[in-house]
Amino acid sequence: MKRLMEQLSLPEEARKICVKLNLCEYRSRETGATSDPYVVDALLKVLREKYPSSDIYLIENDATGVKADNIFKSLEIESVAKENRCFVSNVARDDWIKKTINGMYFKEIMVPKLIQDSDLFITHPKLKTHGGTKISCGLKNQFGLLKPKRKIRYHSSLDEVIVDTNIAMKPHLSIVDADVCMEGNCGPTFGIPKKLGLLLGGNDIVAVDSFCAKLMGFRPCLVGHIRKAAKKNLGTMKYHLITDFEFGGYRKYKFKFNYLLYLALKLVRGGLQRSE
Repeated sequence: MKRLMEQLSLPEEARKICVKLNLCEYRSRETGATSDPYVVDALLKVLREKYPSSDIYLIENDATGVKADNIFKSLEIESVAKENRCFVSNVARDDWIKKTINGMYFKEIMVPKLIQDSDLFITHPKLKTHGGTKISCGLKNQFGLLKPKRKIRYHSSLDEVIVDTNIAMKPHLSIVDADVCMEGNCGPTFGIPKKLGLLLGGNDIVAVDSFCAKLMGFRPCLVGHIRKAAKKNLGTMKYHLITDFEFGGYRKYKFKFNYLLYLALKLVRGGLQRSE
């Protein structure tokens, strides 16, 4: 983690730092579905070394079947934060502000004030497949910060809404936990764990997601939210890779994806949205 962070552009000072975790379900680290407390601990130790007096917040939001306060405790995130003199924050209970954006779906969107006030915003996703978007990585992680608890209403326009959440809450860094990942058609929650043993990161979230898509076996230009994010100038699909590994052999870690099931799920989600 330290070698990775040394390659990235970090501000010299940051009084308030927010790290958006990926806590989508009450599932442990071995499943590949949620933020790994051991990897989070490594990230916090590097941040604490560089910013010894900063306020560092690990943030998550309530979702349909998840209360962030409970999941911080059950997945050991709270204890990791305490050990590193950091805070956990369920943004659902914090202050929100309205932000005007030139979005693809929204023109106005509610944003947690904690993020708006931060000097350094880091998204810390897991690398997973997703039945509706093909991949779930840095860009998708901000979708969890939508204020409504029941976010399924946006699933028929998922690519556009993902782009809009990143317009409103664009991270300065994307640090991807690609240690224990997830593959299969039931991601991002109930897929198959896949051990990669990698940490990935960059200052350009679109470039990071593009490399992750290619690593998983997808063409970045065929992943809707990556392509649309690039068109909205959130970043570029081109990347310059600095690595400790020879990635030629990693193509064998292609993730499974059933395109017919993907289309069927899109139709079902569209029907669910219209019926609400």
